[in-house]
Amino acid sequence: MSDSPARVGIIGCGTISATYLGNAPNFPSYDIVAVSDLRLDAAQARAEEFGVDKACTPDELLADDDIDIVINITPHSAHGAVGIAALEAGKSVYIEKPMAVALEDAQRMMDLSAEKGLRVGAAPDTFFGGTWQTARALIDEGAIGEPIGGFSCIQIRSAGPWREGDAEAAAKASEGYRSFYATNFFEFGVTWLFDRGPYYLHALINLLGPVARVTGSARNTWPERSRGGSKVPCDTPTNFSGVLDFANGALLTFINSSDVAGMGLPHVEIYGSEGSLRCIDPNNFGGTLYLRKAGSREDEPIEPRFPNTDNKRGIGLADMVVSSRAGRPHRASGEMGLHTVEICHALHDASAENRHIHLKTTCDQPAAMPAGLADWEVPA
Repeated sequence: MSDSPARVGIIGCGTISATYLGNAPNFPSYDIVAVSDLRLDAAQARAEEFGVDKACTPDELLADDDIDIVINITPHSAHGAVGIAALEAGKSVYIEKPMAVALEDAQRMMDLSAEKGLRVGAAPDTFFGGTWQTARALIDEGAIGEPIGGFSCIQIRSAGPWREGDAEAAAKASEGYRSFYATNFFEFGVTWLFDRGPYYLHALINLLGPVARVTGSARNTWPERSRGGSKVPCDTPTNFSGVLDFANGALLTFINSSDVAGMGLPHVEIYGSEGSLRCIDPNNFGGTLYLRKAGSREDEPIEPRFPNTDNKRGIGLADMVVSSRAGRPHRASGEMGLHTVEICHALHDASAENRHIHLKTTCDQPAAMPAGLADWEVPA
């Protein structure tokens, strides 16, 4: 790539594509110059809405030699195939979560990137947010002492008809664009573990580093579910209680369920030898942290001391472009995406096989963001 903005094309013009397209002008390192979808009308509508010159099919986008990077925003089941195709076409790729459903597909992408000298980036990038970077700084500075444990929880059920898999309601809610909730929510790779789980896992890896071992229990609570007034089979677990052993020694309880009405348990807490830190929902960039020192009963509110506290989706791609030109690793890395996919698989396998799973993958803890950056800015 030259020093001019990287030329980026989107594959997948569903609901989330609007966020990437809306945010992109704030990142000088790349321009979105083409959008594509199997439904050409969806690509044309997005192009008109955001002033993108080219709307085309995915095959046409992959054949375009002017495209440097592909943003892969397809349904979960297509993440692997589209990511592999982009790399085989000589393009770097930035993939919405999960990086892939099949672990083999995620590994193949990493192999191709190494063979071809290309980059793979993996969303989510909410850990770039000012609140998460403040949490990281507090841990790195020793505010809670040695991290020894943690807790992570997402529990959501029946927040609307689309949560029950009603494709018609989801289509209406997304104003004509294909919503994630219009896909079959009751298939392996489409549940909360693969959809929301990566937000939590990327946030945790940012704070604590990689995971070494996983165990837990998983349950398919109801093998038959409601969908648009009819019943459909569910053939995959949707209720998980796990334990993640981090390489640094910290042990974390990991709860992920789409089967219960949550009662307000914290999203993420990190426990250290000198104190504890209550964090925000990993789906968000900003909010208030709470620090409790050992021996105290008071929670001290900590406001963010870094920028990017509102929706900055796409900042991970900006960091990938700038880091590539600087010859250093990028933060929302393919290695972390692959590691996250293996953790999701390990939570299934540990329960099915009644054992601990020692992970085969690992990744570097992302570099902390430096102080002094402006909103939307990534380190040069």
